[in-house]
Amino acid sequence: MPEFLQVLMIIILLVVAFGGGLYIRTFLTRKAIFRVVEIFYEHDALGVYGAKTLKELGLESPDFLQRMTKPRDYRQSALQVLIKEGIVHVNEDGRVYLLEENLDPKLRRGRR
Repeated sequence: MPEFLQVLMIIILLVVAFGGGLYIRTFLTRKAIFRVVEIFYEHDALGVYGAKTLKELGLESPDFLQRMTKPRDYRQSALQVLIKEGIVHVNEDGRVYLLEENLDPKLRRGRR
């Protein structure tokens, strides 16, 4: 029976560690969503006419060396979530802009 309890404890520990990792990733992505929305407000990229490139917004993907030497930046994941949800749109020429109509009121500037 003690062998069974040891195996059970190891399985429980692995499940808790895996769940904790997912929770941390979700928490950091959610935090990055607020930051990405704030970046769009700071650069006034709020409509088709205010569209900016990812480089202008400071949201371009890091190169290999930057990814290896810096901690993970969750802003790219947050940007992909916002694009998937229809909050951020991409023009034909690759410029991005925020649609305030689709933005949750909790994410709007001045309402946090």
